[in-house]
Amino acid sequence: MAVLWYNAGDKRRIGGIAMPKPKSKNTKSTAPRRTSSNPMFAYIQNLYNRSAPLLICEAALLGFAAILIVFRPVAMLSMMTFIVGVALILFGLYRTISGFMVSRAPGGGWIDVIFGLVNIILGVLFCAYPVDSFMGIVYVFIALLLFKAIKALIFAINMARARVGHYVMDLTVAAVLFLLAILLMFFPMVGAITMIYILAIILLLYAASDIYMFIELFHLKNKIKE
Repeated sequence: MAVLWYNAGDKRRIGGIAMPKPKSKNTKSTAPRRTSSNPMFAYIQNLYNRSAPLLICEAALLGFAAILIVFRPVAMLSMMTFIVGVALILFGLYRTISGFMVSRAPGGGWIDVIFGLVNIILGVLFCAYPVDSFMGIVYVFIALLLFKAIKALIFAINMARARVGHYVMDLTVAAVLFLLAILLMFFPMVGAITMIYILAIILLLYAASDIYMFIELFHLKNKIKE
């Protein structure tokens, strides 16, 4: 028996019986399913959910610390020196205990014990005399600057004798390092305050980089979602 099949407008006929045209599937409803099943979108969404709050909190803390350093440099200097002292004491205790444990074996670990005890002593001094300890750090920087200046000067003299390289640049670097060391010798407190402000600038740069990373991650999430 023959079966009639033909289209007439929106309807179909099968054996003379009018059949409604099947409805087309809604493509819009499948878009969220495709987005949710996309592994890259799931990874970016998970990364955003984990990293965005941390980036915002870290940027806020770093910015707040930088503002405190700018407006209260001496107080922040004392607090940071105290924190460094506590860290030195904890590190010294760890090295001393580990050195005693290793010292029972052949060869010993007495160098670790001595190094740990020195760290503990320095940590106690940092906690007891925070401002004076930071001034000691400034004098350590002076010694390092003088060492680097002498090294650059010797290198420039050797290059000038051999007539090789751009020794003028090395002479300039040596002169600048010498000048900085002399200034820090006569004005150590200025050097300490300058280091504090440099630290504030570094913290602000870290806070700005965290905000930038958050913005880029937010744009990436929206772009993959589209």
